Amino acid sequence: MKADKNIKESVLLSGLAMNVKEILISSGRSKKWVRGEMIVSEGDTCKGLSLLLCGVAAVQKYTPAGEYSTIRLLNAGDCFGEELVFAEDKRYSCMLEAVSDVELLTIPIEQFRNLMDTYPEIKERFYLVILKRIESQDLSIMILSQKTVRQKISYYLLSLSREQKSEQVALPVSKEVIAKLLAIPRQSFSRELSRMESEGRIKVEGRTIGIIDLPSLEREIGVV
Repeated sequence: MKADKNIKESVLLSGLAMNVKEILISSGRSKKWVRGEMIVSEGDTCKGLSLLLCGVAAVQKYTPAGEYSTIRLLNAGDCFGEELVFAEDKRYSCMLEAVSDVELLTIPIEQFRNLMDTYPEIKERFYLVILKRIESQDLSIMILSQKTVRQKISYYLLSLSREQKSEQVALPVSKEVIAKLLAIPRQSFSRELSRMESEGRIKVEGRTIGIIDLPSLEREIGVV
């Protein structure tokens, strides 16, 4: 099991005593997927709580038109299937695709629930996982509620800046995936980035975007 260094920041594992953390990890089974593989399909039955050990995965949902939209991205340390641990209907409502090569640790639901009963600190961490899920959903709603392409991009870049504590932000995945996350056509996303760069608001270098005029982005979404 080769976990990304970011696994140390996992909401589920952070703060647990080493022996409890080892018990939790040893209760699961890890499996690897390569980029582009479908890890979970919509309608599959959830067998356990999954913890992303390394890589990036995308939670996706098909639209009635047959296209899919990216709902959120999972990075090393993030969980998947947490909302189904206590649900009666344990079928996934979304798909999970490997955006890069990934490794997932899956802990069987009943075993995980028993561990929470035995170790209250695991239950406390699990509640924080649920809270993070809610916060992630709130962020997605706020981004998608923005009216224009520029407002969506500005909101997303500002959220990355807060998360990474820098005005030099690194896109976690390709621009194509980010465009789907923001519900923007790929060409419109690239075109708007170019406009913002020509106006001196940002500087684009591959997946790194420097926010040059942060106040202008804040004004764009009505922060100031």
